[in-house]
Amino acid sequence: MREHWEWKDCVSMAYTNDVKALQQWPIECRDVSLQYLKTSHEMVRNLLEALLGNLGVELDDSKIDTFIEKKMVNMNFYPTCPNPKFMVGVGRHSDMVPEDVDMEKKGEWVEIPPIPGALVINIWSNGRYKSAEHKVRTTSTKSRVSIPIFTNQLPTQKVAPLPQILVKKNGVTHYREFVFSDYMNSFFGKHMM
Repeated sequence: MREHWEWKDCVSMAYTNDVKALQQWPIECRDVSLQYLKTSHEMVRNLLEALLGNLGVELDDSKIDTFIEKKMVNMNFYPTCPNPKFMVGVGRHSDMVPEDVDMEKKGEWVEIPPIPGALVINIWSNGRYKSAEHKVRTTSTKSRVSIPIFTNQLPTQKVAPLPQILVKKNGVTHYREFVFSDYMNSFFGKHMM
C-alpha cells in the first residue's frame, strides 16, 4: 500500500548512442539532456574510481566502463501541490536496494535543503556503502526540478560483490550474484504495485 500518492511529472530517457537520443528524446530537452549526460561521464568515472579505491579495489579503465555502460537521464518536475499533506514528489525508497534489506525500520525524517551545485550519490556495495532511504516532499509554495543520472551495467551482465576486497576482507557475501536485468525487473515489479 502506498504511503502517499506521488505528485510529479517525469521524462526518462535511456541512452544508447547520440543518434538514437537525437531521434527519440523529446525535442524540448534532448540537446541539453545529451550535453548534461556527456559532461557528467568523466565525473561519474572519477567518482566510481574513488569509491572503489576507498574499498581497496583497483580496476583498469575497461572494467570501470563496464559499471557505467547503461545510462539514463530523468527529468523530474515537482509542481506546487495544493495539498502537500497527502502527496509526495517521490515516495520513500532506497535506490536499487536488494530485497533482503530491511526497509521497514522507521525513524524521523531529516529535511535536507537543496544546495546549489551539490551532488547526491546513491550506490550499493555489499553493505560497505549505504544507499540512504529518501523521498521527495511536495510544497504548496514553489515548484522544483531534479535531473538525476543513472549509470548501470548492461542488462545481460552478472552482478555480485567484488571478491578483491568486499568478500575477502570480512569473508561474507551479503548479496547473491544475479543477472542485472533480472534484478531490475524484480525491483521495478515490486515498486510499481
